[in-house]
Amino acid sequence: MELSKIFALALAKHKPKVTKEKDIHEFLLNLNSSLKKKGLNASAILGGSVAKGTHLSLYDCDIFVIFDVKYKDQDLSKLLSSAVDKKIVVHGSRDYFQKKHNGIVFEIIPVLKMENSAGVVNVTDISPLHVKWINDHIGKFRDDVRLAKIFCKAQGFYGAESHICGFSGYMLELLVINYGGFLNLLKAAANFKPKQIIDLMNHYKNRDELFSKMNAAKLQSPIIVVDPVQSDRNAAASITEESFAKFILLAKLFLEKPSIDFFVKKPFSLQKIKAKVKVNSGINLLLFKITPEEGKEDIVGSKLIKVFDYIARHLELAEFKILDKGRHWENTKGNDDYAYLWYYVYPNKLPAL
Repeated sequence: MELSKIFALALAKHKPKVTKEKDIHEFLLNLNSSLKKKGLNASAILGGSVAKGTHLSLYDCDIFVIFDVKYKDQDLSKLLSSAVDKKIVVHGSRDYFQKKHNGIVFEIIPVLKMENSAGVVNVTDISPLHVKWINDHIGKFRDDVRLAKIFCKAQGFYGAESHICGFSGYMLELLVINYGGFLNLLKAAANFKPKQIIDLMNHYKNRDELFSKMNAAKLQSPIIVVDPVQSDRNAAASITEESFAKFILLAKLFLEKPSIDFFVKKPFSLQKIKAKVKVNSGINLLLFKITPEEGKEDIVGSKLIKVFDYIARHLELAEFKILDKGRHWENTKGNDDYAYLWYYVYPNKLPAL
């Protein structure tokens, strides 16, 4: 199948047919009216991937409530809370709120007005600048970003959350812009090397200057993408060696034999996990089915990783050899919201002392 047809099929399934502009406009109008009634010098604007036109068909809608700098020493979350009724509080570096309106989940995020990244009070304050930079540079590549998101999502490494440690939407936007499209990104990725550096705004003269000036803790990821609006930030800091290696491998495989299958998420199968263990092989499969606690997805996911690593560590302390291991969890918010942890262990029984 031709590349153009593959890309068209992927977009046909995941690109929004209609953006609910009327409902979003109505929500913003009501929120700005509420802010005004409370006497707050703040304004609500559209943010996130919807504002950048890179969103997929299933999306939450980010709303930034930008507060005047005179509020910099006040609790912005508390101020915003007084203007938003019937909301859900989400705890983070600065609390924000969720509210459903006409079938859309809005995430209402308080930020301080910033002209640039100098003197940033909270990391979320930079987000409106990210939106502006992307809109100023993305040109004709919005659908290319969507393809990159669909590709990474299908392969299980889309998202910067700690239980995924993959490619964030913002990072994919930067990569697509840097390489001039999704296909060019895959061609470049096929040749990525460890400690790949991408500096779109040329904040640093060379590699040595980057490594000498940026905080060492931000340079641990296998790829370093200098944030164009905040030169001391690595936009790829969340990416693990595993996610990086998967991206490189899948880019190579797709370029060798393009297929729509790369854009289709394969269903999780317990049967496939169990089938890997042959009878009388001496290998044992330890499979755990866990019901996660309720809570913010990133926090719940982090706890599951701690449990996963804890079990692995104690198996090895007991002198079992772990030949392979894996985990699976999707926050389905349904009755089947389970996590699975599995370990292929050898031998299946330790010798007597």
